[in-house]
Amino acid sequence: MYATLPKQQVVTSREQIMQTLSQLSLTDPDTVRLPFEYYERMRKEEPVHFDERAGAWLVTRHDDIKQAARMTDVLSNGLGLDSAGRPPWQDEIDEMMRREGFGPHRAGDNFNVDPPLHARRRGLVNQAFGAHRVSAIEEDITVIVRDLMAAFIDRGKVDLVRAFSIPIAIYVISDLLGVPRTRRDDVERWSDASVAPIGRGISKQDAYRYARDMMEMHRFLHQQFEERRRNRKDDMLSDLVHAQIDDEENPSLSETELLSCGVALLAAGNETTRNGISWGSLILAQNPSLMDRLRTADDQDWALRRFVEETLRIQPPVPQLPRVAVADCEIGGTRIPRGSFIYLCWASANRDAATFENADEFDLERANVGQHLTFGSGVHRCLGAMLARMEMKCAFREIVNRMDDLRLTVPEEELDIWGTFVFRGPRSLPVTFVRRTT
Repeated sequence: MYATLPKQQVVTSREQIMQTLSQLSLTDPDTVRLPFEYYERMRKEEPVHFDERAGAWLVTRHDDIKQAARMTDVLSNGLGLDSAGRPPWQDEIDEMMRREGFGPHRAGDNFNVDPPLHARRRGLVNQAFGAHRVSAIEEDITVIVRDLMAAFIDRGKVDLVRAFSIPIAIYVISDLLGVPRTRRDDVERWSDASVAPIGRGISKQDAYRYARDMMEMHRFLHQQFEERRRNRKDDMLSDLVHAQIDDEENPSLSETELLSCGVALLAAGNETTRNGISWGSLILAQNPSLMDRLRTADDQDWALRRFVEETLRIQPPVPQLPRVAVADCEIGGTRIPRGSFIYLCWASANRDAATFENADEFDLERANVGQHLTFGSGVHRCLGAMLARMEMKCAFREIVNRMDDLRLTVPEEELDIWGTFVFRGPRSLPVTFVRRTT
């Protein structure tokens, strides 16, 4: 079954059509908001393309990206995230963070590292995100979703991002980590600060503000770690503090590693999921027939899981992630020199017509939807994928079962789409609806 996507996601502007490929760039705000024409142009004209203004190679075809994801010997994941959008004055910010706090947050201190260290660190939290743990907390997630919806279901209007997507994601990851829900506003601010600088240019003034928010987050996490050293709890922060890794010289995580892992889990655990819930909510608001089909499905759980996967494919919360070439290499027949910055464009792969039939259409019955690359590929595949899927399914289940006549209250083109090179989602989603009584 095909569904019509929101117009702003599929309409190609005349300006984009008239521009040459070299005139387009990931650095353009309009491209951040609506990147799919740029991806399509690259797939057709130059699938491994050097974006001059971004200073990076963009890999855009599904098969080429899967190949690149396996090249962990020459494409560094940790170096890619640490180098993304690094301005010339970043050293000054880093020195301030070392002088006044715990030092700068680096991907190389958490799970975004290269093998073999990657396997040892990732193993510390794999169990927490395993299928049995995620299945066990479905009821807890459902309670969170229903409690949040109870606060606005009788009003008939709401901003689904502010009142629904954001708190769901924050409460779920906070509960898993053992962070008090009363710190919701702080967690949101800290999370935004940790991801805002990645992959895009920001002002020096903003960089200092984000850095100070990060130091505040570090101080909070440090206090939490100290408490768990004295009194272990049944949460992921305790698991990290007391974890033992396969390293005779350093059998436990250092304070720097603990802080970096805590930041990564808290930020990634809500930024991506809230965008996934928001994109799916937008698709539902634009497709009443899809809402009806999900509501009346004989096997609603199956239908919702299919809806989650197709939402993730067509509107991935993370459109691309960076790598750095540590040696000369070749991707898709293109030679890439050592030291090059590379983006693996998951969102482009997900709309590659060579892999997905009618790739720009939302198809609830798509046979190969599981081939989407929204959660990455290879050893760096997102460890929170099952949790994100569960949160999205629980959120959409409540929307389709408890709301009728779900509509946007603003024109599609006026929606505020927030994004960097590596994150993208609606900042707000104002809707009206009618509460279902049956």
